[in-house]
Amino acid sequence: MMSNFIHLQTKSHYSISCGLPKTNEIVDKAVEKGMDAVALADKNTFFGLVKFYNYAVKKGIKPICGVDFDVKVPNGYTNVILLAKNKNGLENLFKLSTESFVTTGIEKRSVPEEDIFKNSADLVCILPASSTNIKNLASKKEKELIEAELLKYSDAFKDNFFLGATCFNDQGYDQSTSYASNVAHEKNIPVVALNDVLFLEKEDHLAHQAKVAINNSTLLKDEIDNPVVSNEQYFKTREQLSATHGDETLNNTIEVGKLCNVFLEEGQYYLPSYEVQEGKTLSEHLEELAKNNLNDYLQTNAELDKNVYQERLDKELKIIIEKGYPGYFLIVMDFVKWAKEQEIPVGPGRGSGAGSLVAYMLSITALDPIEHGLLFERFLNPERMSLPDFDIDFCIEGRDKVIEYVQNKYGVDSVAQIGTLGTMAARGVTRDVTRILGKPYGFGDMIAKMIPLTPGIKLTEAIDESPELKQLRKENEEAAEVLELSLKLEGCARSIGKHAAGVVIAPNDIHEFTPLHYDVETNSMATQLDMYDVEEVGLVKFDFLGLRTLTVINNAVKSVQKVNPEFNLNNISYEDAKVFSLLSSGKTKGIFQLESSGMRDLIKRMKPENFSDITALVALYRPGPLNSGMADDYINRKNGRESIAYQHPALKKVLNETYGVFVYQEQVMEAAQVLASYSLGDADNLRRAMGKKKADVMEAEKSVFVEGCDNNSIGKKKANEIFDNIEKFAGYGFNKSHSAAYALIAYQTAFLKTHYPSHFIASVLSSEQDKTDKLEPHVKDCALMEVKILSPNINSSHPSFIVNNNDEIEYGLGALKDVGRKFIEEVCAERANGRFTSLMDFASRVDLRKGGIRSLQSMAKAGAFDEICSRDEAVSSVRSYLEASEQKFKSKESAVMEMFAEQSDLKVSGYKLESFSESEKLKLELESFGFYYSKHPVTLLRKTLSSRIQPISKLMTTTNEKYIPALINHKRIVKKGTSVFVFLEISDETGTIDVSVPIELHDEKKPLFKENGVVIIKGTVVADDYRRGNYEDVGIKIRATDVIPIELARSTLTSKIRLDVSRKQLKELGNGKFQELKALNDPDGIDVVLNLKDEDLNISSELKVDTFKVSLEDSTFEKINEIFGEENYKLF
Repeated sequence: MMSNFIHLQTKSHYSISCGLPKTNEIVDKAVEKGMDAVALADKNTFFGLVKFYNYAVKKGIKPICGVDFDVKVPNGYTNVILLAKNKNGLENLFKLSTESFVTTGIEKRSVPEEDIFKNSADLVCILPASSTNIKNLASKKEKELIEAELLKYSDAFKDNFFLGATCFNDQGYDQSTSYASNVAHEKNIPVVALNDVLFLEKEDHLAHQAKVAINNSTLLKDEIDNPVVSNEQYFKTREQLSATHGDETLNNTIEVGKLCNVFLEEGQYYLPSYEVQEGKTLSEHLEELAKNNLNDYLQTNAELDKNVYQERLDKELKIIIEKGYPGYFLIVMDFVKWAKEQEIPVGPGRGSGAGSLVAYMLSITALDPIEHGLLFERFLNPERMSLPDFDIDFCIEGRDKVIEYVQNKYGVDSVAQIGTLGTMAARGVTRDVTRILGKPYGFGDMIAKMIPLTPGIKLTEAIDESPELKQLRKENEEAAEVLELSLKLEGCARSIGKHAAGVVIAPNDIHEFTPLHYDVETNSMATQLDMYDVEEVGLVKFDFLGLRTLTVINNAVKSVQKVNPEFNLNNISYEDAKVFSLLSSGKTKGIFQLESSGMRDLIKRMKPENFSDITALVALYRPGPLNSGMADDYINRKNGRESIAYQHPALKKVLNETYGVFVYQEQVMEAAQVLASYSLGDADNLRRAMGKKKADVMEAEKSVFVEGCDNNSIGKKKANEIFDNIEKFAGYGFNKSHSAAYALIAYQTAFLKTHYPSHFIASVLSSEQDKTDKLEPHVKDCALMEVKILSPNINSSHPSFIVNNNDEIEYGLGALKDVGRKFIEEVCAERANGRFTSLMDFASRVDLRKGGIRSLQSMAKAGAFDEICSRDEAVSSVRSYLEASEQKFKSKESAVMEMFAEQSDLKVSGYKLESFSESEKLKLELESFGFYYSKHPVTLLRKTLSSRIQPISKLMTTTNEKYIPALINHKRIVKKGTSVFVFLEISDETGTIDVSVPIELHDEKKPLFKENGVVIIKGTVVADDYRRGNYEDVGIKIRATDVIPIELARSTLTSKIRLDVSRKQLKELGNGKFQELKALNDPDGIDVVLNLKDEDLNISSELKVDTFKVSLEDSTFEKINEIFGEENYKLF
């Protein structure tokens, strides 16, 4: 049945500022209302185009593709609806939509009116009577001006131009719409009915206002009190609209629909042309390159089986050519080759692409897939229509240069990065809704924290999974209000952005395929279509990823080559016993993929001995293998604690490398091949099916597997058992190609750390120097690796961390808080003319204005000037020296003073010299470094705390409560179901340990649980089951029962002070010193006990000093230190 009405102005949630419904909801509503067509006309954009089109076609609805544009006109703005008649019209809309993002010099996103006319071909134009221009003229009954406006559009769009009539009440058109419609009729310009649909049902009006409030950062109450949208702007039927629109305007919607016939091609992929020698095809060129490179490779590695390699290469080439992908391989090869020629480090591979021998021969990847047992079919399945997908890692500093090369080679108009859309996720939307309802932040935060941390969880799932949230919804009306509104907004577009890696290269102008949008954060253009939709329209995605570790490796190698020019990372041995010894020790901080605390525990249990073990580590350190026992099975079998058994002898070849455990997806494929005669393509389909766990698909696959096994004389019972076992572990299996490629990077970083630790750690520190919170672990790692790291020094430090001629690391001044790189570069440039001898010398030679007060203060607090003046003087006087430097360099800049510049002396105004104690200096360092650098703060406290406290290194499991003074390094709050857990990592000068804190204690004393805070943790030491291996030493942790402020530690834990003194010392001290001590008498203080030692008799006795007590102030201990010496007193 033909539809009797079509909505031509429907907006989806992709109209971030004003639309509510999802594209599939719009189509479903059209089906529900008996319509056979519907238009999507989002505001200025096409983000929802492909999803709308595909779903409409699937549902048997004709998709009409358009945009509701804001248009810049001489006297302001108006709006125009443009609908594509065909593919050419769609491309014109793409150009205009892009234009709305790039037009500059205007206040809001819009398209200049002249551009609308320039790109009018194959477009239907609807100029709403409610648009600003027409409405203003009609309200003044400016007939001639209205006629001129209509004729201007009619001339441009000819028979494809309509005036749009909108009515949001039951009284008929307002006066301006009626007047404009009459003028249009007189000029034979058809009028078509519109309803500017922003939500689907009338009751959705409130949710729409909520979305607008979120977008505008206003309160929902404000939107309700000052509505800009009518509650009539919902998806009405013809019957509902006929009360205000005449039949002709309603029928004209059908006429417009007939004009619009856009078809998006399916299953077609388009690549840019890759130039090859005249007379050769892309396939011939690819074959020639791959085969020539293989011949060279086999000549260099004569021990390899030539037949195996040649057969593998021929098979891969056949599949690549049959699928039409030679161009794809050549394009990737080209930009990888260019990057290497420019000395931009490129990763060895990522994902399944490392399984291709052709890719290895083209130097796209850097590891031999045959040597490592990697499968091509895991990358490109001949049994399934799928695009190849190379993810290429580049040095993070060179990635953008590679993209720029691609843009220059294929044309800026043909290359774009892929866009993304941020949506309102479960936790975020509840916080947003709480805010717009005017409720306290803490209320929304409470609701949000009840939502499980499962990635991608929906609100409905969260309510089902969290009894706490379900009960709150039922019993608390305010919470129910938040959740109900959140459920309607969840999933709506919230922001636009850019994919971290994806780039598309079109064969022609990118606008033939997708419009672009402007990404504010990166100041660049990206596709409006997301990574899935660009492939739907035929573009092929290339992933250019920036990997920080490649930058670390590159900089470390360059540093090493300054002292060892012959060093080449490509020539290292991958069987270095020292490297595996370092890994087994757990000293893996900074080593790619292997540095987390959990991974370090796994490594120490496994004790890797070869490259295969590192590959397995990358695959096993994931929740599935860890929780399922796979990792334990691997470790126990590897270390001889469990026997290795195979369900069938044929599996030994497949699983021998992993001790009988299915670790990799490729092993599932190979098992299906050797047991049930699957082709590797079909085996990959089986692997995918097992990963998705669809019961009906699995039953069908099981039948095929069992039958295949039966044909190979494997009984059905055994076949079923094997299938069940494979299925159990297949869901946890990892991509071996990815594991092996990343294991290669991991080994390289481990090699550098083993043999060149100072160069490697300096490079790691430099790579993290903009994140001061990440520097501390690597600074501490220096001590473990016996690498000396020097304090910042204005006369030797550089912007980044470097290794000096003594193999010591110089601390990078640019790593200090508030210190800019450019300023330090200028300091270093001036230092080349001679070392700085004083602050006066420094301020007179360097224009300190370029650093600023915060930079100079940070350097002073860190001790950067310690070589040329005291810390006290530097911190006290930098502002005065800045002012003096400013005056001098202002004078030098003056043309009048230029000739007298040499006579311009630095004049420093007076300043108050402050004196800082050792503990105060540590706090200054914390402000500058972001962590305690020169000394652990507990070191200063330990002497003045009770002997009841214990260092972390001496803790053992006990039921007795202990007191541990510690620095809180990190705090984590973890939610599992309805339970909340708080975990701390604390440290003192002797070590680090984890602490579990009851949530009640945490909430009661929350201010004390701050990172970088020093406190006394009271608690029991217990076994740490999480860190305990089955056959390893038991780890320990602390279960906290209380936390004590460090300020109260002395008074809480100390009852007396013992002074150790010999009779000889007693005489030497004399009465005067004791009078000084007695001056410290404080009746409210603690007892003083003299421990008199008789050296002749080798005995000692304690004597309480009656009526004499001392306070626990710092001044007391300073005086006791002065009189008796630090080693001669102790607190109890």
